[in-house]
Amino acid sequence: MACDSAKTVSLLPVDPVLEREYSLRTRHPERGGIYERQARASAGLRASVSGFRTIRYGDSPACLLDFLPAVKPVSDRAPLFVFIHGGYWRALERGIFTFLAKPWLDSGVHAAFIGYELAPRLSVSSIAVQVGQAMEWLRGNTQELGVDAERIVVAGHSAGAHLGACVLDGPKGWHAAGFVGVSGLYDLEPLRHTSVNADIQLDPQEARAMSPMWRDADRATRHLLAVGGAETDGFRSQSIDYAEHLRRQGCAAQVQVVPGCTHFDILDVLADPQSALFRDAHAIVGHD
Repeated sequence: MACDSAKTVSLLPVDPVLEREYSLRTRHPERGGIYERQARASAGLRASVSGFRTIRYGDSPACLLDFLPAVKPVSDRAPLFVFIHGGYWRALERGIFTFLAKPWLDSGVHAAFIGYELAPRLSVSSIAVQVGQAMEWLRGNTQELGVDAERIVVAGHSAGAHLGACVLDGPKGWHAAGFVGVSGLYDLEPLRHTSVNADIQLDPQEARAMSPMWRDADRATRHLLAVGGAETDGFRSQSIDYAEHLRRQGCAAQVQVVPGCTHFDILDVLADPQSALFRDAHAIVGHD
């Protein structure tokens, strides 16, 4: 995909209230240590999984996905957990988050982690197209991978949850069994009033068009939206309001507020097989 970084948007003044709600780098200086710990655990897991492989799904350098086969697949066609990383579309990479796969692999579920090009090289819209291409590749190769196409769970964190929700608007005739959005962003308009927009360059039209809050949703997909109890009002409202939007359209949508968790350590809870968050996510694939 060609670079579209030439796009220039007239930036709005930063709203100090929205900046506090959505610009998290200053608020959470501990995030770097959390990522380092998670990256170490992820590297160890990748080294231990027989059959781990990296697959190219598109032409751009970052159009790669990691596939980890289940330890003991539940059948010839096992469920698949797909994870899309966050980083406000402008940072991080898929390998940091492989640690999330362990409880899924241990329970007979395959796992895949999608990588993509970052802003400002690509716009949010173009990044969503890349993630859609990755999902098309996975759906088109379910037989080779031993995946049950009817039991695919799409998950993401922060901007990755946004991208995952966008992926659910895929080709007619296909739907995910479930969506697990962790600390997600579903209405992008507030970000236009923050310093984040210097990198992602949202204009009013793209912010509206790329907001799942303003899109139709697939009633066949079960939605689990999680957010940390120690997150900002802005992030908590994003999940709660999106769940209400989904229910108005007749979708099954559950919100889980995880006590004490921040925007960054909530993924540790999703990786814990004894947590309510993992159990609820795992139940979507039909084992429970």
